[in-house]
Amino acid sequence: MRKFRVAKRVLMLVLCGMLAVPAAGMLARPMVVEAAQDDSVPEAKKVARNKKASNLKSYYDKYANLMSSEDKTALDTSVNAVITQITKPKADNSDYEVSNADADELIAIMKSRIDNAAGVTKSDANEEPSEPEPDPDPTPKTTNDNIMIGGNWVTPVANAGRHVNVVLPVVNMGRTRVKNAVVTPQISDDASKWPFEIETSNYTQTIDILPGTDDGGTDMERRRELTWTLKTRKDAPSGYMPIAFDVTFEKEDRTLETVTLTSYVNVVGTTGVSADGTASTPRVIVTGFSTSPEVVHAGETFTLTLHMQNTSKATAVQNMLFDIQAASESTDTTYVAAAFLPTAGSSTIFVDRIPAGATKDISMEMEARSDLSQKPYVVNVKMNYEDENVNAYENTASVSIPVRQEARVDISSVDVMPDSIEVGSEVNVMFSIYNIGKTKLYNTSVKFIADSVTGGDTYLGNIDPGATANLDAYLTGAAATMDDGTVKIQITYEDEAGEAATIEKEMTLFVNEMYIPDDMGMEGDMFGEDMMQEKGGFKIWYVLVPLVLVIIGAAVFLVIRRKKKKKAAELLEAIDDDEFADMEEVDLSDGDEEEKEE
Repeated sequence: MRKFRVAKRVLMLVLCGMLAVPAAGMLARPMVVEAAQDDSVPEAKKVARNKKASNLKSYYDKYANLMSSEDKTALDTSVNAVITQITKPKADNSDYEVSNADADELIAIMKSRIDNAAGVTKSDANEEPSEPEPDPDPTPKTTNDNIMIGGNWVTPVANAGRHVNVVLPVVNMGRTRVKNAVVTPQISDDASKWPFEIETSNYTQTIDILPGTDDGGTDMERRRELTWTLKTRKDAPSGYMPIAFDVTFEKEDRTLETVTLTSYVNVVGTTGVSADGTASTPRVIVTGFSTSPEVVHAGETFTLTLHMQNTSKATAVQNMLFDIQAASESTDTTYVAAAFLPTAGSSTIFVDRIPAGATKDISMEMEARSDLSQKPYVVNVKMNYEDENVNAYENTASVSIPVRQEARVDISSVDVMPDSIEVGSEVNVMFSIYNIGKTKLYNTSVKFIADSVTGGDTYLGNIDPGATANLDAYLTGAAATMDDGTVKIQITYEDEAGEAATIEKEMTLFVNEMYIPDDMGMEGDMFGEDMMQEKGGFKIWYVLVPLVLVIIGAAVFLVIRRKKKKKAAELLEAIDDDEFADMEEVDLSDGDEEEKEE
């Protein structure tokens, strides 16, 4: 307040000095609202500052006709001077010479002078209290290139002690949609980090689906808005304050990802203790949680540890009863049960006392149902406790625990045809891969590992739960088998969390040396030992001897036939035509016998 009083005095001295300057020529110059041209000042801040100047000019024009000519002449000069001053940048162009707070104070003094000159009251003017713009003027932020705060984002103004609606428009700028987005603001009992009263411990909201660009529609049509109604603390400091939101969502491939969106709120409050000087209502919140093991798999037991905090700085809480209940999940219409069940049978934990501002960890061993899908599951924490004056309180908080399904793979019997080959030959291998788990297998591939074979690498892609992928590969013999013929089958895949896993199976295949005959000898008898057999015991004369016999028989047959024809021709020439009948009786058998004897 002392700062404002000094500013008022300085301003009044400046205005008085201005009034002493002749106003000649000022009336001839039209009153304009023109911001200094400065590329260093953010565009949003320029718009906000120009709006302030424009509002002041509009306010003056509204009541100028009610003023005397003398007052109007003086105020023309003063209003122009204030507009020039609040829109003038610093010498280094980093900001404006007059801060937002001082600009608002100058405008308020100028409006007060206008009211006095026009003879109007505040009710006549129907003026709304001015709302200072943030200084500096930041923009929403995100830790992800796709999930961000969407268009039409408006900085809410939070007045101390009043409720304000904080709207978070979320848009997915990626191509594919995301599902089951869990949005939780990062709350704190420190007014400089969280300027709102902690009226409940459960600020989590969800978005079922965030469409991607492939789903069609404009960015504005695809955005989803979440709204929180919050009460601004009376001791919240004034200024532009960041509000962070953690967004955990499920991508199209069902993997989980968390991003942080940072919005802003313009707080108009005070610094120091609360106005009434009384202690705030003690509230117990869940500041976080952890699990052991860190990754929770369906069907396994884990320990859930909740981090609790008493946000009151003056009042302790006692006789605390925490009831930890997992949300019910069902895969059909006839069976509904909690996603997590306590192993001890009881879902309640008793804590004797948590001092003011102190923290306390509570733990419970739980078991995740084996049929759970891979996604986050909500656990609700109901709290009943008392303060030091035995006043009873009740709160509810919730946390979201991601669950993963263990991938399970099996294969059929392996068919190898043939079961032995020579070096350089191929063998066909066929078998089926079964996905017997509840999670999808991604980027499934198969390799064959052995010194005796090469090739056979096969990419099978994705395999849905309960589905089968068939492999039909060809391997080539690379070297003779020097062991028991075992070939490893290596199957690699990724689960829904993107983690790679490998299983190994075995098959048997023998590779023999390639058969190469020895060089035939060129010396000695052609039917000698070198020409009669090859390596491995194969006898070449098994082919050559029958072939020679066939050739000799054919030659003998042709010689005999030729002699028969010659004999017949000689006889025909020796017999006369009259003795033709007798010639028919000639017995050629003798000739045949002679030929046979020959």
